[in-house]
Amino acid sequence: MNMKFVVVLALVGVALTAPSDQESVRIRISQKGLDFGEDVANYMIDLVQKQALSKLTLPNIASGSFKVSNLRFGGLNLGKPEITIVPGTGIKWRNPKAQVKVHGDWAIQTLWWNYGSLTLNTNLDVTAVAGIKAAGGKLSTKSAQCGVHFNSFNLDLHNAFFTWIAGMMEGSITPEIRKAVCSELNKLLDVTLNGVIKGLPHEIAVSNIFDVEIEADSNPEFKAKHFDVSARVKADSQNGDVTFPFVPEPITDDAEPTGMACILISDYTLNTASYVALTAGKIQESAPNAQIPAGNPILNTAFFKSSVPKFYNAHPDSPIVYTVKNIRYPKIEFDQGVVIADMPVEVTIKVGGAAVAVLKTDLTVDGSVHQANNVISGSIKNVKHATSIVSSTITGLTAADLEAAVDEVVDKTIVPEINKVFKTGITLPTDKYFTLNSGLLQSKDDFLKICADVTLTDYTLAELKKVAENLLG
Repeated sequence: MNMKFVVVLALVGVALTAPSDQESVRIRISQKGLDFGEDVANYMIDLVQKQALSKLTLPNIASGSFKVSNLRFGGLNLGKPEITIVPGTGIKWRNPKAQVKVHGDWAIQTLWWNYGSLTLNTNLDVTAVAGIKAAGGKLSTKSAQCGVHFNSFNLDLHNAFFTWIAGMMEGSITPEIRKAVCSELNKLLDVTLNGVIKGLPHEIAVSNIFDVEIEADSNPEFKAKHFDVSARVKADSQNGDVTFPFVPEPITDDAEPTGMACILISDYTLNTASYVALTAGKIQESAPNAQIPAGNPILNTAFFKSSVPKFYNAHPDSPIVYTVKNIRYPKIEFDQGVVIADMPVEVTIKVGGAAVAVLKTDLTVDGSVHQANNVISGSIKNVKHATSIVSSTITGLTAADLEAAVDEVVDKTIVPEINKVFKTGITLPTDKYFTLNSGLLQSKDDFLKICADVTLTDYTLAELKKVAENLLG
């Protein structure tokens, strides 16, 4: 039972998202998160730009009496980018001081053709805007605009006599540089980045228990200081689609992120896993056990000699075995400051191997949640149960007659297992990729909110290096 409880709770960390119109998970990225993205982008740019020189090309230019040929990039320093939000549109990428050096050859016709070499040093302000859309259940990026402004344009023809034609060449060379730069940016946004997105898993197998499905069918929302990407994240059977008897409650939260990003997780996502993995009878415990050893008084009918004499008289001084199993899946609900687990269980009292009484206990456990680094854990604060008789071989037996024993059995079988899982907590699968430096964990009305700053792991840095290398083709 422990393993399945851990798997259900671990879905908190598996829920990496893409958008949906019935969201159960929302990721909110702040400008601080985009600032961190600038550092990541700068890291990748440093890896790429030197090798990119041999990949970027410029066409030959012929305009009347002059020609420019064999143009090639001799230097490239994009500098650290600026990444910001364009409300209602998408993400803006800007390199305000990109430095480019171009070498080439020129020819000009006077009475005859004259030839020479050229060196161009230019400082560019490069801007690109990308939108993010959802189609076919997945996200995709699309370049929305690209602009290249020349902060400076210094063309050296290495021939003082023909310096006067530099101005004529500028009008022909700058459009080609602008076209080459925007072509590469658009390729990055429309082809390469989409290839990475398509390669991300949208169905994740969790052992042989269930699959986690991530579906995108609505667009992210870009606001002034943050943008939201929401998702329908659910568990599903590995043998076919499951129809759930519940739907996500709206996630109502407009607060600005307190860190780089926030993840808001609806209890719907956890309940789909619980519904699939922990159906009736999947959780079973019994007593005697380690918490209720054989010498415990409730394990003998003598315990009921004075309180329930008809039970004792029917089975005098006889050993009792209690079995407990869940009647339905545990229903998990986040509320203000607490997480609540509600699960009805069936308690069977056996004497001599035969059932003497079958009872139903509605078990409700509420606890607090905590976050430390990449681990989310909790602790039980309150336990409530209400018991009723389902059937009995003892005439007139009531739930009140057996309440003390049943309460102890439930508290020392099912509840310790739940508490063990709460205290151990779960390590978010994201710990492979980044470390949560500081975090805010809040239980809200029907969802859990986690906000944090992050540091990338060595593994992620290595993966980013691979992506950068792949960008070069």
